[in-house]
Amino acid sequence: MFKRRVAVIIFYDEKKRILLQDRREISKRGEEWGFFGGGIENNETPEEALVREIKEELDYQLDNYSFLKEVHYVTPKFDITLYAFIAPLKDRLKKFNQKEGKGMKLYSLEQAKKLKMVPTDYPVLDALKEVL
Repeated sequence: MFKRRVAVIIFYDEKKRILLQDRREISKRGEEWGFFGGGIENNETPEEALVREIKEELDYQLDNYSFLKEVHYVTPKFDITLYAFIAPLKDRLKKFNQKEGKGMKLYSLEQAKKLKMVPTDYPVLDALKEVL
């Protein structure tokens, strides 16, 4: 069984749109869009992994974020625990220097639900409805 822990962040704007990463050229699970973030190393907390991943993917020193939800996804082949965090986008977008993925785009929650994402992302989208 493939076991993995991941930490992701969802940046949102004043129109309640979320920023997603175009993953079509880097996908490992067939997803086309996803949140920024990645795997948690053995010696890291989810928060430490999140800060490291955002530095690697967006060349940005992440601060001012909040925990949103933990999602546990288990199938006969996978055991994934996802830690989702949120942060207002504000003026951060112009500070991002994307190093991973083909691009990024803002989507409404309704638009995002129609995109091809990994299964752990959809419960996060549902949780976002309650806070945005």
